[in-house]
Amino acid sequence: MAPVPDDDAARREPSTGQGSDRDTGGAVLDGQGSLAPAAQPGSLSPTAADGIGWVTLVTTVAAAGALLVAMSSGYAAALGVTLVLALALAAGWPLLTGSRTPAATSAVLAVSAVAIVLSAVRRDLQWVPAAVAFGIVLSFLTQLGRRAGREGLVLTLLSSFGGLVVMASGATAVVAVDDAHGRAVAVVAMAAVAAGVAGDLFAGARALARWLGVIALGAGMLVAVLAASRTGQVGTLQALGIGAAAGAGSWAFRRIFSLEPAMLTARGQVAAATGSVLAVGAVVCLFSLLT
Repeated sequence: MAPVPDDDAARREPSTGQGSDRDTGGAVLDGQGSLAPAAQPGSLSPTAADGIGWVTLVTTVAAAGALLVAMSSGYAAALGVTLVLALALAAGWPLLTGSRTPAATSAVLAVSAVAIVLSAVRRDLQWVPAAVAFGIVLSFLTQLGRRAGREGLVLTLLSSFGGLVVMASGATAVVAVDDAHGRAVAVVAMAAVAAGVAGDLFAGARALARWLGVIALGAGMLVAVLAASRTGQVGTLQALGIGAAAGAGSWAFRRIFSLEPAMLTARGQVAAATGSVLAVGAVVCLFSLLT
């Protein structure tokens, strides 16, 4: 009996570039036959990242201004505006931080945002850790239903956890507006955040590339002192500390994500902007307790 010829079609292995989202989690096979992550279109070069993202700048100033007015108005207004900013963050944060399941991560963060911000109804903040823990558990549970394998699982979870931390920071600032001194601290901090945008405005000037952080720091401190003089509740030294932490801190937050491909999209820029404002909440809480 003649030997049966091998079936080449049955033995054929996928060639380079034949990966799919279902079998390799969005990765392709490289020349050695190992998995390599799929290239992300639209990646920013360092030169492109130095351009001004006007959506980021406008959103940052608008969010800081909204919180400034809300926190000077009272507890309920601060709670409402913080919740709106947290929900805006939930919509774009997974895209900005590279989650492999952006829709599921956004849903987790949106539900967690409501729980975290509303936990600030209790003035001692004892419910905030429980709300964050709820978000962490929810993040793990949503990953159990993934059909694309475990590719990018850690990055997706870190995306969720990072968003939860930023939201929790924003929630801690709400309790600071319960008295006149806390409201003054919040107003000074939000004014410094808006002033820190000066560091972004000069991002396109190569001669000032090394001084962008210093510009954001100086602008934050200057505006903080001016705002403190209007409130009459915060001293000059305290205002300098608040301005330095809030102005430079918010600018650094946005700068961290300047090379992310999502910064080419409006959702990514809004997430970076709202995150840089909410992240300053811990500064407001800390200075309201220590000063």
